[in-house]
Amino acid sequence: RLSGGSEAADLDSSRCEAPSPTDARMNVTSLPSGSPVPRRSLTRRFLATLAAAALALGLAAPLAATAATPTPSPTAGTASPTLAAAPAGNGILRPGETFAVLATLANPGTATVSAASVSLSIGATPLTDDAALTRWLSGDASGVTLQQIATGTLDATAPSAQNSVSFTVQGTDPALLGRGAGVYPVLAQTSGGASLQAPTVVVVPAEGASTPLAVVVPITAAPRTGGLLTAKELADLTAVDGALSAQLDAVDGSVATLAVDPAIPAAIRVLGSSAPPTAVAWLKRLLALPNDRFALQFGDADLSAQIRAGVTTPLAPTSLQSYMTAADFTQPVSAVTTPSPSASTAPGQPSFPDLAALLDIGSADQNVFWPATGSVDSSVVGALGALGSDAAPARILVASTNLAGGTATATAAVDGVATPVYDAEVSRALTTAAAENDTALRGAALAAASGHLAFARTGAADRPVLAVLDRGTDRSRVSLRATLGALASAPGYLPTTFAAVMGAPRTDVSLGEASPDAVRAADVADLLSDEDTIDRFATILDQPELLTGRERAEILQVLNVAWTGDAARTAVADHRSATQTTLDSVGILSSDFRLVSSSAPLRPWVRNDLPWPISVVLRTQPDDVRLRVQADTPIDAQASANTRVEVPVEARIANGEVDVSMQLYSPTGEVIGARQNVQVEVRAEWESIGLIVFIVLVVAFLGIGVLRTVSRRRRARAPEQAEQPESDDSASREADRVDHT
Repeated sequence: RLSGGSEAADLDSSRCEAPSPTDARMNVTSLPSGSPVPRRSLTRRFLATLAAAALALGLAAPLAATAATPTPSPTAGTASPTLAAAPAGNGILRPGETFAVLATLANPGTATVSAASVSLSIGATPLTDDAALTRWLSGDASGVTLQQIATGTLDATAPSAQNSVSFTVQGTDPALLGRGAGVYPVLAQTSGGASLQAPTVVVVPAEGASTPLAVVVPITAAPRTGGLLTAKELADLTAVDGALSAQLDAVDGSVATLAVDPAIPAAIRVLGSSAPPTAVAWLKRLLALPNDRFALQFGDADLSAQIRAGVTTPLAPTSLQSYMTAADFTQPVSAVTTPSPSASTAPGQPSFPDLAALLDIGSADQNVFWPATGSVDSSVVGALGALGSDAAPARILVASTNLAGGTATATAAVDGVATPVYDAEVSRALTTAAAENDTALRGAALAAASGHLAFARTGAADRPVLAVLDRGTDRSRVSLRATLGALASAPGYLPTTFAAVMGAPRTDVSLGEASPDAVRAADVADLLSDEDTIDRFATILDQPELLTGRERAEILQVLNVAWTGDAARTAVADHRSATQTTLDSVGILSSDFRLVSSSAPLRPWVRNDLPWPISVVLRTQPDDVRLRVQADTPIDAQASANTRVEVPVEARIANGEVDVSMQLYSPTGEVIGARQNVQVEVRAEWESIGLIVFIVLVVAFLGIGVLRTVSRRRRARAPEQAEQPESDDSASREADRVDHT
């Protein structure tokens, strides 16, 4: 639990951040008027005199202050040093308290920054309003008169190192005595060498009734293009030092209202029994927190861009079945027990949770919408307001910078639609502080937030104030705790919940014209057009939601409000490229074919790169009547495989070349993949001619064989016939001789 803001600051600076070897600090305490001055060396006194003279000359003229916060540098070698000033106690100074400021010089360059004198000055009069505070913090010192109250020295600062000097001014110092309530400008600046300035503020709080203060904190992950976080990503984010764990640590014990991205609980639940233990514990902890909450759009998708693209009802996930594996849901899973998954149809069969169970974030307010900061206009309010009901009216969070008229209040309404307005300046400072891991920069941002809160309270005492920590990533546990601690201890404010603020009477306001992102709206239209194509393509699956649900989830992630500028364009382009790859994942593989008989099958392949089996129809059409082809051939293709298909073909008498077109269709008649044309060479008479030739050859060979056999036998009988007459003549002569005898 968090205590006061000063204690959070002490925890931040003394316990949670170990000083590095390159971070040196020097404490400088100003002396009350009339106190004896300790003796210093002649050189130090000479330098101090020069520094004082330079400061006197500088303060006599209007101050030309520069921004304290660092700006992006072109390269590490040419980066300029920066100076930041962080008042203690989040910039709150009550009468009689010691005023302490930590000034830190950061040197991101490659050259050493020489030692320099540093002075601390405070404004003679408080700033007049929120706009004057913004101008001062941005470096505009017009009309500001400063009084020096302390000096110090910064030692030489090595490259990639920091040096700090701490100023302490007693509350009894004449420069602080008698100051009325207000927001006073404070400036730390160096002299000699590079002149650096760090404007900040200190708030002397006013007495009076406490103003209700509500804060909304997003529970989100970094933007992504995948539909859900992976098991490894969840393990990292929900580890002890993970970003999601830091978010719950910060809000635990506070009254902050949580804006939860339902894609995070869904990513944990779809893993079933294989979910990382740290992720399951994180989800249980989220559900157990007593904080009020509402659900962001899935993936924190950009609502305003959807409305401007013509979407009447914000997009929502349709199915997450493709992310679940049967083996992970054969046993009851604690991560999905709220609400319980549907009953299993048979023992041992998987019991998958439904979509509502996957997206559950606990007891939450309904119909609360938080569009991207600065994107709301009357068209967005009208479209989202129509989604409410009598039981759960729509409430659209709007930044104060979007107002054209009326008082910025958390209980505002536009044309009868509740539009709680959050203070944009307070929220910006809080968001900056929550993202800063550097103590000095975080302290400066918290002081700025205190200043803006002081001006937010100058209206009616009973007018509640709403602030938000805008979306962000890589926020440390220390930064988040310090930021929420500063809100909890803000003087003059009473922490309350978003729901409690919504119960107060509403004040009518009017909205100005927002600056619509036409490119973003066009991206939404393109993504929805691609989704329609995927919906038709998915009819090849027995469960089309396996593909359509994944596509919708990825579109919502691509529309995350954190995607801006070139990064958003790249995310959309990458997703559209991946969608085209999906559409090209099913096709025909074939080559030209020679038909050498009157009937034979064509044998193309159906390629299926999807991880699921598909059902398609192969439609073939010849361009010539010489070939008769089966028109439709149903095919059940295996997942991630090529399936051989046989299409019966019958050739007519004529010969020639015939072009056959082949096209895949889904069972519902949707065109799938690209058309494929093959050339079939028809030689329909070759079979008959071959048979005749074969018969002729057989007859010829048989005839030749018979003739050769007859001829051989004749030749074999010829000698016998030649010997037979001679034997007969001898017998006749012998008979004649006997007769004569």
